Formats: sequence, C-alpha cells, structure tokens
Amino acid sequence: MKQFEYKVEVVQIQLKAFTDFEAVMTEKLNALGKEGWELSGVNGTVFYFKREILKQS
Repeated sequence: MKQFEYKVEVVQIQLKAFTDFEAVMTEKLNALGKEGWELSGVNGTVFYFKREILKQS
C-alpha cells in the first residue's frame, strides 16, 4: 500500500511594484515539485502538498 507524507505551507508573497505574481508563484510551486511535493489542495493562502514515501529495500 502506498504511504504519503504531507506538508502544509502558508504562501505569502510580498508584491512590490512590477512584481509578476504568476511568475513568483510558478517558481515557488516548481521548486516544491522538484522536491517531489504534489499540490493536493488550497484554502486561501494555505497550500497542502503530499508526496509518496518510497521505501528502500
């Protein structure tokens, strides 16, 4: 049976003039994706991630 670990992250981005919100969020989410985290839900600024726990044999 697959097992997962979970991560809750509050994402708050301080926007300055000329800051591209979509680019900043994409960079943040891609960084977490490279670590194996998969976005599983959002509630306002709270983002929920999960990733499978791979067992070493």
